[in-house]
Amino acid sequence: MIELSVHLITYNSSAYIKETLDSILKQDVNFKYEIVVGDDNSSDNTLSIINQYASRYPNIFHIKKNDVQLGILKNFKSTLDRCKGNYVFDIAGDDILKSKFALQKMVDVLRSDKRLGFVDSGFDSFFEDKNKTAYFSNKANITCTVDKYRESIFSGRVAPIGICFNRELLYKYVDFDTYSKMNITIEDYPILVDLTQNTAFARIDESLHIYRVHDSSFSHQKSFKDQYFLLNQMKRLFDFFSEKYKFETTLIENYNKAYLKRGLYFTAFYEEKSLGKEFFSKLEDKSWRDYVHFLISQNKIARKLASII
Repeated sequence: MIELSVHLITYNSSAYIKETLDSILKQDVNFKYEIVVGDDNSSDNTLSIINQYASRYPNIFHIKKNDVQLGILKNFKSTLDRCKGNYVFDIAGDDILKSKFALQKMVDVLRSDKRLGFVDSGFDSFFEDKNKTAYFSNKANITCTVDKYRESIFSGRVAPIGICFNRELLYKYVDFDTYSKMNITIEDYPILVDLTQNTAFARIDESLHIYRVHDSSFSHQKSFKDQYFLLNQMKRLFDFFSEKYKFETTLIENYNKAYLKRGLYFTAFYEEKSLGKEFFSKLEDKSWRDYVHFLISQNKIARKLASII
């Protein structure tokens, strides 16, 4: 019986996939697991590399390449539908299991309580462009109070690195069909909100993983179009959940304020003049940084001065 499915979604991950696969295969566990791959129509040799590993471990790998690119949410669900384990550990094709006991530790926690929808754990952030590592970069979320952690989930401030799910509760409580019909591409935020509102959860106070931060990852796209798209996808989801789950007024006010500030920052960074005016006009209780970002978004001289400073 397969107890854990390693849910591996990939897209053009050829530069990193070997490290990811090696970190999975070196795991020291006392249960049977599978590696279920959902490749979102990669155009590089990601799938060729995975197939080389599969030829050495034919009983572990279950691989599918999508005929067309589905996007992260639909690829997540399509890959999930092929998982057989009681638990599902989700990992991207560029992240790494740091500890050889990572899978065992997460499964042990989930085994201990059937009410748990997921277990979160620590990770290091490796910034590829700087060749620097921020150790246990999510420690604040792992060690904070339950109420604070829930607030961070609802506000979209919990990165989905090192999270292992109860598969049965994923299907029971996460409304994948609705998010698909909404044309949502983000998978982590709606999953975590639905599970946090409907199940118990646990956290492991230890850094077990490495999150690779690089320009080609989906969440770190560099164009304004990409950043603005992600910002507004999150806003749509937050508004949806604030109504569905009746979020507290303070949480809604804080999120909306953060949304406008982040939008204003992007308009300054990418020199978006008209949107800069829009975000700035809607923002109340402006800080000096907001005035600076607005001026930079509107004025080429201000942008040059900011780059010098």
